[in-house]
This record gives sequence, structure tokens and C-alpha cells, in this order.
Amino acid sequence: MGDQRITVTHYAILIGIDAYPDRPLQGCVRDVQTIKTYLEGVVGSVQLQIFTATKSTNPESTNLSEDPILLPTYHNVTSALEKTTTMAKAGDVVYIHYSGHGTRGAPSSEFSNKSTGDLALVLLNDGKENDVRYLWGPRLALSLKAMVDKGLVVTLVLDCCFSASLYRRDDPSVRSLLYSPEIDSKFPLDLEKGTEDGAGGLASRDASMLPNWLINPDGYAILVACGPHEEALERKFDGQTHGILSYFLHRTLTECGGLGKKHKNIYDHLRANFRDSAPQQNPVLYGNTSQGFFLHTNSEITIPTVPITEKRDGSLELQAGRAHGVSDGDRFAMFPLGSAESNSGLRGDLVIAKVAQARALTSKLELLDTTSIRVQTGWIAKSLTRLSLHRFPIRLASDILHQDEWLTALKEQPLNVFIDVDNQPFSFHVVLNSNKEYEILDESDQRIINLPTMPQAESDASHICKIIEHLARFKLVRELADNVENPFRALFSVQIISRSGDIFGPGRWIEVEEDKEAKFMFELQVENKGNKSIYVYVYDMGTCWQIENILRGSYEVVPSKNSGQGFTGALKKKLKTMVPAEVRERGYRQCEDIIKVFITSQPTSFDSLELPKLGESVKRSATSRAGREEGDSSEEWAALNFLIRTSAK
Repeated sequence: MGDQRITVTHYAILIGIDAYPDRPLQGCVRDVQTIKTYLEGVVGSVQLQIFTATKSTNPESTNLSEDPILLPTYHNVTSALEKTTTMAKAGDVVYIHYSGHGTRGAPSSEFSNKSTGDLALVLLNDGKENDVRYLWGPRLALSLKAMVDKGLVVTLVLDCCFSASLYRRDDPSVRSLLYSPEIDSKFPLDLEKGTEDGAGGLASRDASMLPNWLINPDGYAILVACGPHEEALERKFDGQTHGILSYFLHRTLTECGGLGKKHKNIYDHLRANFRDSAPQQNPVLYGNTSQGFFLHTNSEITIPTVPITEKRDGSLELQAGRAHGVSDGDRFAMFPLGSAESNSGLRGDLVIAKVAQARALTSKLELLDTTSIRVQTGWIAKSLTRLSLHRFPIRLASDILHQDEWLTALKEQPLNVFIDVDNQPFSFHVVLNSNKEYEILDESDQRIINLPTMPQAESDASHICKIIEHLARFKLVRELADNVENPFRALFSVQIISRSGDIFGPGRWIEVEEDKEAKFMFELQVENKGNKSIYVYVYDMGTCWQIENILRGSYEVVPSKNSGQGFTGALKKKLKTMVPAEVRERGYRQCEDIIKVFITSQPTSFDSLELPKLGESVKRSATSRAGREEGDSSEEWAALNFLIRTSAK
């Protein structure tokens, strides 16, 4: 048989609307035409559908120049989504780009965000001049779900905002319209059958947020111009108006090789540009951040990286701090984004720096060597040393052979190791049992469970040292904590509510029984008690030594309570936990998880703390995503642990 390769077809749906009857825009059509030209130039063949509404050059005219079948009407757009789903086959790639107005209304389904309400794209109404119709988020999600369920690889870019009730000024550059109940009443939301199935494949995860996910987040990536409390803006670049997200996205694709790059790398570069040019707007990335942009990517392993910004005074700032386990004196290798995956950063463009001052969420860097290379915003940093891991010393039993080899291997990791000393405290103790197998014991000299079998004859020192480093990183994250007297903690509350109504605060054990049929087993609740937005990050620290982002997004923002703006000041997420199959196979009927919740005063990321299950490679994003709101440079954080013990039936 010859070499048979699967042919991947590329589909693109581009939607740009300038000609709104109320508050017309200027750069949306240009946005999608620019993206269209780019895609056609770098992809040999694209099945492309483009829908635009261009403003007439005559200010007195309301006529549109486009053919009616090419207008961005509700019917044309939803038909295009259905057509693409029907035509495409599993493995095909779909890119959807929307530039236009957004709006926001009251939550309408179990998949709605109860904290901020439902989001909608503002499309034109079919056959009606000077009229619009909403494509609500739950309806759009069903179209995406159909694509993902068929095995399509989907990227959705939304260059609009949903903060319509936040208007404080008459700014024509803001891509958001006030919600109109009159418009909405003409077209009741009709969700198709299928919502009861939730995300299907997510049920096998050890901890998940079903039924909050309508779509399996492994099958798509969504890039949104800003959070629900912010404004997405248009701006002139080189004399022409564009949406800021669309402009920087195109520039990033052009400068960094674009197609096939992972969404996390593209997002990282975008964040750097926004911090320099539009700090009041913070794009958000959801879903599978290791997915390739409009092309499949073969690389599964991602090196944890953190973005760098160059300050106005020329100093360098790492977008991670004490909350991320960064310490004064830590060393980082810095290199351009384009070299992140090819390791070309190990060539002459690599620059070494150390942390001069670790702040709460960011750190000041200083170069270790004089170099002619200019490190600038958009570069990324990879950790070379982690002094915080020295807090977890390793004790090596004296009867283990080839001690020099072990010491060399352990010192290649950022760990603190010593030979058997009875009175010296340790976090991990490596011993050889009677079966000639290596075991790793905890600080109480108890065997650590759910580790792979390590026969002496088949396990070298390097392999076991990597397992110890994994365990040390897990323990570091578990013990990350702010000062309990931190005044920031007075600005929020976090608790877990069981299905029976019992309330649990952090640090208490929560006993639950596995229930595969139940939609959820307990609910995480966050309340914002202050007058500024807070940012929430939720991680599952599982019994197989994995740390996973179960929000599957950059963060969840909880604006302060404001009923007039539709903000409840609360975030509620339903969760369920399961006993993993590999744990059952070892004869255990229960498992223990830690739900780790971080709260911050400004956007940051804790993705660099993620770990796979022992023995697996990291397949999701490990790139930090950071930003801050204009006028609020405070760096406040808190970390809380909720202890979950799940028993199998």
C-alpha cells in the first residue's frame, strides 16, 4: 500500500458589519477582508464564506452595496454554520471570525453565566432594513457543539464586546449595543434538542464543571476581545480603522509564522501588544489552547513559559510573581515568541536574566550578562531555576547504590538533596524495598501512593528524579498561600455547597459519593464584596498528581454587584468528581482531590503551574496569560484549598 494521507479541508466563515442602523462602525468590514486576504495567501485552498455590511458613502442613504445573500443576516450566518457542519468531515478545520457589535442580556439557560448574563452577536435581520436580530450565545454554542461532535477543529474569534450596559460616554469606537427587549421579543430563543447531553466526553475527567460546559472544550478554541465588564474598541492604525483584536491578531499571525502555531502562543503575543497599546482591554482565551491555528499541530509537549513586558523606562517585567511560586534570585531564559516551540531560543537569541524583585503577581528582572540583543515586549521566559523547590528536601537512603549518579541526577533538577541523615527534616525519602523496587516516602515516611512501579533493574536515577521533581512541583502549588490576615480577603468569600445544602469553607474535608448520573455533586460559589472586579482561577489537584485548569479558560471575572448593569456580584460553578480508572485498577475505592482557587485583583495566569498525570505529557496550555486594567496597578492575590474525598459506589 502507498502512503495514504488524510486530506484536511479548511473552512472559514468571516462576518463583518459596519452598517448598523444605530451606532454604525468603521473597521469591521476591513477586519474580515484583511483576514480573508491573509488566509487565502497562506492556505492553498479555503472553503470561504464572507458576509459583510458596508456603510454607504452617502450619509443620507441606508442602502447596502452587498448582494442580499452575502449580507450578515441571522439566516445567512446560521445557514453558513449549518452548511459547514454538513459539508466538513472529521479532522477538517473551521475558522470563524466576527467583527461587529455585541450585547448582553439576562441568563436564559442552564449553560448561561449567571454572574454576567448571556452574550449575543448583533446581526442584521433578514429582509428588514434598519433592523437587527440577536444570535444568542447558547444558540451559537449549539452550532459549535455540532461541529465539535462531528470531529471538526474549530477556532472562533469574537472582536466585539458585551458590556453594553457599561456605557459612560457616547463613544462610536465601542463595539457594543444596548440590549433591546423589543428586538429580543420578536425572536424568542429556541434551543434545539441536545443541551441535556452536556459535553459528553468530559464525563471521564477526574474533576469537571459539568453541566457548565455545553461543548467539549478539547475540540475548540475561542478568542474574545475582552471580558463582559470591558469594552472592545476600534482604533486607527496606519490611517485605517480596525478592531484592536483583529489588527493585532493579523499582525501576530504575520510576524510569528501564524498558521499551525498554538493558540496559547498567539494569545501570549497578543497580550503583550494589548498591554502596550490598550491596557484597558484584556482578551480572553477559552477551550483547547494547544490547538493549532487553522492547521493541525503535531507537538503535544509544551514548555511552560511566561510573557515578558518592556516597561517605559526600559526595565523588564516577568508576568509572574510570588503567587506563582517565583522567588528572588530565580533565573529565566528569555527568547522571542517565534522560537518557543522549535527551541531555536537556545541559539544566539537567548538572554539570561534573574529575578531582582518578586512582587505578588509580577517580578522585576535584571540581565545577568551584557548583550547587544534587545529584549522587548512579546518575548517569553522559560524557568531555569526554581528556588522555591528547595523548600522540599530529598533524603536518599544510604543503601542505594551509585550514590554519585543519584546526586548528579538530582542536582540537575532544581531540588535540595542529601544522603541519609536521621535528624534532618525531609519532604521526600527515596528507599529500596525488599522487592528491590524504589519507593518514594513522604515526610512521615509513609509510601506515596499512585506512583508507577520502579524496579531497581529497570529504573535509572534520572527517571526517578523527574518523578520527584513532579511531586515537588505539585507540593509547591498545594502549599502556595497568601497571608491569612491579608486585607484583600475581606473583599470576597468562597465556599462550596453540597447538593444537600451543607456549606464548606476552605481547609475542610468534603465527603462525596460518586454519582455518574448526577449533573453535579457540589457547587463552588464566589461572592465579590468589594467595588472592583475580581478574577477567579480554579484548578483540580488530582490523586494522580495532576494539576488541571477546570475552568478551561483564562479566568472568570466577577464584577462587583450592580443590578442595573446585570452583574450579580457572584459566580457559581457546578462540579463533579470521579474516582479515576487507574486508581480503581490499583484496588482503591476512593480518591482525594484539592480544588485550588486563586483570586486576584487583576488578570494574570497560573497555567505555568499545570502538571499532567504522572507519565503523561502536557497537552494543554502552559503559557501564562497576563494583563491588567488601566488605572489599577494593585497586585493582590489569595489562594484557597478545598479538600474533596470521593468514594466509589
